[in-house]
Amino acid sequence: MRSNRLLILISVLLLSLVSMPETVHAFSGTAQDATSEKTPTDNETKDISAIPLYNITQLNFEGNKHFNQKRLRDLFGWEVKRAYSQHEIREGFERILAAYQNEGFVFALVSPPVVSPASTGNTHISLNAKIREGKRLRIGNLSLIGNKLFSQSKILRELGLRKGQFFSQTALEHGIERIQLLYSEHGYPKVEIEPTITNLLPSTGSINFGLQIREGEKVKINKIKVSGLQKTKTDVVLREIPVKANDYFDQRKIDQSYHRLRNLGYFHHIQPNLLEAGTTEGTINLHAKVAEARTGRLIGVLGYAPPVEGLDSVPQLTGVVEVRETNLLGTGRDVNFYWKSGLLKALRVGYKEPWILGKPITLGVMYSQLKQRSPINESESEERAANISGNTKFGGFYESEVTLGYKRIRFGGITSPLSGTTLPDTLSPTINTSQDNMPAPIERGTKYSVTLRLTRDSRDYFLSPTHGRRDSVAVELSRSDFKLRKVWLDLQQYFQTWENQIIAIELHGAAAWGINIPPTELFYLGGATTLRGYDEDWFSGPRRAHANLEYRFLMGRNSQIFTFVDLGSVTFIDRPSVFDKLRIGYGFGTRLESKGGIIQLDYGLAAGDSALRGKIHVKLGASF
Repeated sequence: MRSNRLLILISVLLLSLVSMPETVHAFSGTAQDATSEKTPTDNETKDISAIPLYNITQLNFEGNKHFNQKRLRDLFGWEVKRAYSQHEIREGFERILAAYQNEGFVFALVSPPVVSPASTGNTHISLNAKIREGKRLRIGNLSLIGNKLFSQSKILRELGLRKGQFFSQTALEHGIERIQLLYSEHGYPKVEIEPTITNLLPSTGSINFGLQIREGEKVKINKIKVSGLQKTKTDVVLREIPVKANDYFDQRKIDQSYHRLRNLGYFHHIQPNLLEAGTTEGTINLHAKVAEARTGRLIGVLGYAPPVEGLDSVPQLTGVVEVRETNLLGTGRDVNFYWKSGLLKALRVGYKEPWILGKPITLGVMYSQLKQRSPINESESEERAANISGNTKFGGFYESEVTLGYKRIRFGGITSPLSGTTLPDTLSPTINTSQDNMPAPIERGTKYSVTLRLTRDSRDYFLSPTHGRRDSVAVELSRSDFKLRKVWLDLQQYFQTWENQIIAIELHGAAAWGINIPPTELFYLGGATTLRGYDEDWFSGPRRAHANLEYRFLMGRNSQIFTFVDLGSVTFIDRPSVFDKLRIGYGFGTRLESKGGIIQLDYGLAAGDSALRGKIHVKLGASF
């Protein structure tokens, strides 16, 4: 509902004050006999072979200071092996001129290039253009007309332009957008902002201009509708939308509504434009048009590691099975089951009830079992746990959670060292083997804990983000037989480089403090979710740090191919403040979406491994 973008006033001014020169004239010298390019009329047939094409072997500029040679050639679009028509050459120089004007060089001129024939023939030429940049415009006096809702100082702060600052068309556009957003957040989405010239002083290189503001009338939300629902109940969707009927228009809440609907995971598609005209003047309807997705997930992850060189070992398989329904019977309830095999065996069953007493509060309960086997000896550790949690969302992107937990832990047992065996460096777990391996007593105990977590999630789409970030910090305090303190920090950033290309960066840290920390309370590293190229959960320690970097090429909404680099390390168990050597894994993978679900395949190599000794992680997801 924002007003249409206006042509920037400087461009309009130039049309009346400056006669733009032809950037390319008919070629002279040996190229002069070439036929001039002619634009055919509707009744003529364009003969491509009749248009002279030129290979530009060299392209040079003189007099340029603001832009270097490479930048000017990129603006022109120069490629050595490409042939150009006179029209394309003219457009290339006009792009250069437009770039200068955008940076405030409104008096810049590109003189007709000097054409020199190359020795290979008259269609191979070199171009030498002269740039007269002129004086760069600075902003003079700024004035406002028509603003009633906000003061002049507040609007000028949003505009972000100051007297004496170099003029930039892009900066002016962004400033006007910020003013429009300010009005739309306070119920005035129909505001119109028009730049007006008051004075241009070529002698001093400054411009005085003003903004004509037409605020329009305040707009209310009349109705809120959702269409396309088949399974999900209407009230389940409406309660997630921060906009309510009879609210005044607020662009922030409109944006939050789309963000929340997209990240619920209930819908395959949501119409981006949620607004439509109301039945009366000064009203708008919010209409969410959705296409429901399958919210049940059956996920299987299979990991394969080849036999270890130098050891009498066999290939190792690890597996994960997860079943989850995030919208049970269309009510938004969440049930899940998780099972994992390997050195670390895990079983979890959980349930979440959303919107307790009509408030954005979710209560969850979970039961879990965990069994850990040492990769060096035959000792085992196990725990049984239950917890209850409550979380709430606030401020658009924030979520807070409190978890109360109880655990029964058993660890220790008779050790059986691998006598006389030296493990490869890539598989050496982080333990102290300098001491004698004495039989360890079996210890049992209980642990009561409280965990506080705060998360900020501004990702545009949780399954395959293209921009935004997710940050989370958590602290746990425990008592009873095991008195521990634990902290987690997770930072995830996503941003786009070129079209359909995304960089994903994740930084993770975790630490535990206490005496006689049970093995099940350590932090594990290695495998599909932390350090690809290494065995699953092979390294462990009281502190862990790891990072994941992926460069993704998007092939669809949830499909991509990517390359990755993972780095990580844990501290020694007997020296919790000293990190072991940094492990590095790298490789490539793909994620493909089909009607039945998502398939993901990763192939990871540990640093120093040969190309054929990589670890394969296959993730198969089915929707129901």
